[in-house]
Amino acid sequence: MTRRTLLSGPSVGADLPQRLQALGRAVELADGRLDPDVIGYARHVLGKATDRLKFGTHHSVVALLGATGSGKSSMANAIIGSDLATTGVRRPTTSSTLACTWGDTDSGRLLDWLGIKNRHVVPATGDGLDGLVLLDVPDHDSVKVEHRLEMERIAEHADLLLFVTDPEKYGDAALHRYLRLLGEHGAVTAIVLNKADMLTNEELHACRTDLARLILADGVGDATILTASATTGLGVPELTELLADLVAQHELALTRLDADSRVAASDLAAEAGPPLATDVPDKIADHLAEELVGASSLDSVAEAVALGYRRDAAAVTGWPLTRWAGRLRPHPLKRLHLGRGSTGPTTTAAASPASTARVNAAVRNAADAATSELPEPWPTLVRDAALPHTAELQDAVDATIAASVRERSKDDPGWWKAIGALQGVVFVAMLVGVVWLVALAVAGFFALGDIPVPEIGPIPVPTALALGGALLGWLIAVIARRLARVGGARRAHKVNKEAAKSMVGVARTHVLDPIKAELATRQQLTDALADAGAQWPKGLR
Repeated sequence: MTRRTLLSGPSVGADLPQRLQALGRAVELADGRLDPDVIGYARHVLGKATDRLKFGTHHSVVALLGATGSGKSSMANAIIGSDLATTGVRRPTTSSTLACTWGDTDSGRLLDWLGIKNRHVVPATGDGLDGLVLLDVPDHDSVKVEHRLEMERIAEHADLLLFVTDPEKYGDAALHRYLRLLGEHGAVTAIVLNKADMLTNEELHACRTDLARLILADGVGDATILTASATTGLGVPELTELLADLVAQHELALTRLDADSRVAASDLAAEAGPPLATDVPDKIADHLAEELVGASSLDSVAEAVALGYRRDAAAVTGWPLTRWAGRLRPHPLKRLHLGRGSTGPTTTAAASPASTARVNAAVRNAADAATSELPEPWPTLVRDAALPHTAELQDAVDATIAASVRERSKDDPGWWKAIGALQGVVFVAMLVGVVWLVALAVAGFFALGDIPVPEIGPIPVPTALALGGALLGWLIAVIARRLARVGGARRAHKVNKEAAKSMVGVARTHVLDPIKAELATRQQLTDALADAGAQWPKGLR
């Protein structure tokens, strides 16, 4: 009497390599990001799958598991057809695993991998069990730790887990503690209710119903339940036929590995969080750029740009007799290593602790905004991905400001040359007037006679040239200074505007790109987990 769900789903053979490959990608992406223990289990599953598949799928490893006195060894003898497995009459508990194999195909390498020394080949009987490897395993409730560890090791590597219990022990906590670990393994888990001959039909039905309720609560409600009696042979032919059918399909190993990989993928999925599509809105970059500008030296540099413009304009358009004095003062931009022809980093003052804190806070806020819908550890991982770049970020901010200044300062405005040329003409006229007046004075001193002097109205031309040239030169210099003040303010404004605009690119390159890279890694991880067959916990889907 059975309720069979073993291998009742579609074949997993074709999809298993892709699932394992996807799990391998997920492990690589999760390394250093998620719980090392969860990653370690996934690596263990991948390693076990690689090793198990080396031996092919001809052999199906079926482990008989059970508590002391449940009739596990008696059930093994009933399947074998002889008293090969030592029963509780002569031995209280199974102390080591016994392997019984059917068929002519050598299973030695597989048993070596399983670490089983006690082996027996069952003679061919035509029962269709060719390829079956039946393991009689130590009791899972043994008082000896080494017995329980052996049982757990075999259960970890077997293809099919066949738990043997009886009407008295089917509710034992030890049994259900193991069943609760097999929530995704229903297709390769079966429970044999032994000693069915001791119950009436009504009692057997009630017992099976209660067992089904318990395993449903354990999370393996899809596990197969069988009833049998190793003593009378009740249900043993059906159990043997079931095993023959399963062995003939050559799917047990693949199905077990598929279940293991799904569990590993689901564990990683619970750590990674739901497969949400995430994006970084443009407003995050804009806000971050504003904070970078506010924390930078752009205002002081823009002020130096304005002062430098006025100084350079005065050196070209000022009155020739006084313009040299302006060159004695240090150039505001050269002090910042931003003078014409300069390259490389600037020499602006180091960022203050307040500015550094402001930049760090802006980076953290950008990371938090980009991960507002994601669970930990992603907000922390994204912040960690962005914050180490703050030193590079500061250098990039300075370089952006320097590039804007140098671009705007490389050429002189055209009006400088025009006014400078006019100042030259006026200055020459003044010099001509001065020289003329000096010549007239010398002639008068030496009584050389009257020298005719042309006049412009009542003013002699030499006087007009000397005084007019000086006055006009001063007036032109005053006008030029006013124009330079306006031009300097405009250049400073353009530098400020261009640098602020370029700061969005700086924010994207040095903060948002690392954030996007980490989010892209998360997306690749959840995609790989989905391909590996992961199931996300309810509420995280």
